[in-house]
Amino acid sequence: MKVFLFIICVSAAIAGCKKGDLGPSGESGLVGTWELRHYSGTIAGVSKDFPAGNGKLIQLNADSTFKRFTDFKQDNQGSFKVVKKGVDWGGVKYDAMYFNGNGDPNFIVLKADSLTIGNTYPDGVTSLYVRQKK
Repeated sequence: MKVFLFIICVSAAIAGCKKGDLGPSGESGLVGTWELRHYSGTIAGVSKDFPAGNGKLIQLNADSTFKRFTDFKQDNQGSFKVVKKGVDWGGVKYDAMYFNGNGDPNFIVLKADSLTIGNTYPDGVTSLYVRQKK
C-alpha cells in the first residue's frame, strides 16, 4: 500500500511539471548548488522533510562534474550526463541523469528553483532539491 501511495504522489508531482524546462543548452539550467528539502521512497515508504540550511547539497557544474555534501562536508564527487527524454517511466519520457557513467538512469524534473531527481525502480527514491541563492 505504501508503494502504491508513493507512486501516486510522485506521478502527481511529475504530471504538474512543464516539459522542456531544461533550457536551450540542456544542462545549463542544472548548473548551481541545490539543497535537499524532501526525500521519499523505498519499500518502507519513507518520507522526510529537511529544513533550509541542512547542509545536504549537490553542486552541479558546467563541465558536467558534481559534488555532494553532507553537513556541508564533501562526501562524493564525479561526473554526470543528461540525456534528453532518455528514460521512460510510467509510460512517459523524462530527461535522464546518469552519475559517474552508471548504467542506471535517474529521471529529472527541473523547474526554475527546484530539481527533482528520482530513480526508476518501483520502490525507488525521489529527492527534491531547492536551488541555493548566491
